[in-house]
Amino acid sequence: MKKPSTKTLKIVLFLIFFVGIFIVLYTFLYNGIKIERFGLAGTQIQGFYLRLDKKLILEIESLNLNKIETSHSPNHLDIKTQILYAKNFHFILQYFQKINIQQIDFQDYQANLYYDGDNFTLNLPEVYAKINLQENASKVLIRIQDLYMKSYGIYYQGSGVYDLRRQNVQMEGKLSFVHREHYYPYMRLNLQMQSNLRNLTIKGSSDTFVDIKFLRTLLPKFENKLVEEWIFDNYSVESARINEFGITIPLRSKTILQDSLASLYVLGEAQNAEVIFHPKLPPAHADSVKLVFQNNSLEFYPLNPTYQHHSANGSQVALKDIISDNPLLQVHIKTNTALDSAILKLLEAYEITLPLSAPNAKIASDLYIGLNLETLDLTAKGIFKSKDIEVLLQGAPLISDSLNLQLDNHLIKVESKNTSYKNLLQSDSNFVIDTQAKTISGDLLIASLLLSKESPEVLQITNQSLPFNVNFTQREKIVFALPTFNFEAIFGQNYVFNLNKLSAILPFSKILQEYKITEGILQVRTQDFEKYFADISVQTGQEILRNKQDNAPLQTIDLTFDYTPLGFTLQSKDDSFVLQSNAEAKRINLKNLSLGLDLEQFSNNSPSDNVPILIKGQDSNLWIKNRNILADSFEISLVNGEINVGLKHKNGQANLYKRGDSLTIDAKEFGDEFINAILQKQGVHKGRFFVNANTNEKGALIGKITLLNTSLNELNVLQNMMAFIDTIPSLLTLKSPGFNHKGYYVDEGVVEFGLNDEFLAIEVLDLKGSSIDIKGRGIVQIESQAIDFNAELITAKSFSGIINKIPLVNYIILGENGTISTAFKIDGTLENPQVHTQAVQDFLLSPFNVLKRVITSPFEIFN
Repeated sequence: MKKPSTKTLKIVLFLIFFVGIFIVLYTFLYNGIKIERFGLAGTQIQGFYLRLDKKLILEIESLNLNKIETSHSPNHLDIKTQILYAKNFHFILQYFQKINIQQIDFQDYQANLYYDGDNFTLNLPEVYAKINLQENASKVLIRIQDLYMKSYGIYYQGSGVYDLRRQNVQMEGKLSFVHREHYYPYMRLNLQMQSNLRNLTIKGSSDTFVDIKFLRTLLPKFENKLVEEWIFDNYSVESARINEFGITIPLRSKTILQDSLASLYVLGEAQNAEVIFHPKLPPAHADSVKLVFQNNSLEFYPLNPTYQHHSANGSQVALKDIISDNPLLQVHIKTNTALDSAILKLLEAYEITLPLSAPNAKIASDLYIGLNLETLDLTAKGIFKSKDIEVLLQGAPLISDSLNLQLDNHLIKVESKNTSYKNLLQSDSNFVIDTQAKTISGDLLIASLLLSKESPEVLQITNQSLPFNVNFTQREKIVFALPTFNFEAIFGQNYVFNLNKLSAILPFSKILQEYKITEGILQVRTQDFEKYFADISVQTGQEILRNKQDNAPLQTIDLTFDYTPLGFTLQSKDDSFVLQSNAEAKRINLKNLSLGLDLEQFSNNSPSDNVPILIKGQDSNLWIKNRNILADSFEISLVNGEINVGLKHKNGQANLYKRGDSLTIDAKEFGDEFINAILQKQGVHKGRFFVNANTNEKGALIGKITLLNTSLNELNVLQNMMAFIDTIPSLLTLKSPGFNHKGYYVDEGVVEFGLNDEFLAIEVLDLKGSSIDIKGRGIVQIESQAIDFNAELITAKSFSGIINKIPLVNYIILGENGTISTAFKIDGTLENPQVHTQAVQDFLLSPFNVLKRVITSPFEIFN
């Protein structure tokens, strides 16, 4: 028998040893290996238990990996090494039936791991994962049954393939954001992920959700609160959906968040949405809103948007440069609606203040607003157009055929055509509104401007180009100015018009021209442009109102003016002059004044509407043809062309009636003061005076003046007569106590006259004095004041009284009239009358006159 060789013996012994070892190891594994504590390759293991069932079962109470070197990352391993690791890892897992590690400590993390032969279950404080990995050639099949990020409420399920050879990972699944306490989903995403281990690309869509406020705790905090509000708070929706989104994550970038957001795009849609543009404004509504996030911008495209019932089709909102130092809000509004309080408040919220509104108009608007959410700098541009529009300027309605506004930040250029206000104003305009300085400046091309259509004579401007400016810095009022006229209007709760230079509007005011206004100040106030109240201080060249003391025309008058559609009242502030005008009559009341009156002009200027004019004076005089007519009171009326004048002064009373060329005067019981004021000298002293006159068929005024118990003084004719008598000694006997330089006393006198435009004819002058009577007749030329008068002085009244008692002798001595008389001839002018007499001739011829009367006495006896 051949001995076995040494080599064969070694092989047998090795096999026996190996089998022995295997039997021993199997015996140990079958019964289980349990080790309380040991260390291996930098790890600390406690509660180690390994046993064999069908496959190996491994249980570890605690696995501490804190001392393991982590300098090498799988990302740094080459593809062959990764394939080898994956194959070896998967090969080793095939021998295990179960792996249960109750606690794993690694860099402050605590976890547990469970493997049931198919699935890995990893439970970390922040992450729970249940994953199935299967190796197939150079690919690892990945099925994630559960992946839950606890702190974020993110839950994912999906499957995919890791191609080790191509270094490519592809996954598909669903990601849900869930409530962390009650686990109901906020939103669910359908995801497709692909990665080459350098970049991770994620695409997908979503199911319907309500809002994304839950992302506030997931995303990094926004430094700009306004950006955060626009992303999370400035809107509400009934439901929303992400139709498509995508993001590429650079896995090796040092600024992974910024680089990832730069590639993010989202296409979404929200139903029944409300957007708050400004915290002080109500929300805008849209049936639906298309949302687009890309290039670091969020854009909103609403469908059928409305803002407080205003349609805004074509409008959109964008939030630009969200992750930057200067995020920008862009609002693009398109409307064709009224410029009412809702739109004005929207503009005011963005510091665009307009001093006007158009609540009943349709204005085509295209407005862009850009707001830097960091610096709050505002950019605004827009175009507003409308036709046949009514605009309210602080409540005052302005109607324009067309209105165009062009907005450029704080400047608004405005053009209007055929703008009118209540038939008072019609003009074109071209001006600029500065919303920052809150001013308006430009030009008005006025076709027509009236202060009152009922009284166009007050102010009427036509075809004038006027510069103007407006200041609306104060919210409660607007100040409008016409520098050319030195005019200022204040539109507020009341409307106030100030005109500091009346002469500027003289060419446009007939009433100022008629009353000869030369300068002044005017303030007009109104609440409704129907009722007006004014304070007026004027300088005037009028001659109607005069001082009572010297009859000088009033040159300065302070007046108040109260106007309603039913009439107006114009009065001086001291109540000395009051003019009231309405449809029934124009009434004028005077106190302590003198009224300049031209009866001819007064009757010729009677109003065309036949409105009666009634004038009353109290302690006021009349000034007629440069003569002062004293009056305690008077009344003048002009009705249908008829003038009635009633006047009282002390005991005197006068009435005058004039119609056309017909005039009637009846005056009685006037005293010397009244007469002297007319004569403008102390022509009479005491006495009573009466006048009665009427116009005859030829247009001449025929009348009679009666004087009783008065003394005539300082009359030029009488003075010159006395001077002439002084020059002729033979006439000095004419002087008597009742007829001298001190005056001529008249017991009774009558003057019968006729007056027309050219001449004053004295038909009868019969003055009966105490010692001398005067009779005469003559004529005065009105224009030249030339006089041609023949008078007779009747003297020796006391002597003739005795002779008159002797029959026949009285006629022979005194003549037919029973008097001794001297004739005078007066010519020259009323101011400088010349007196001539034939008294010497009458004295020489007196015997012949006596003889004549002796011869004729039988006839007188017979008579």
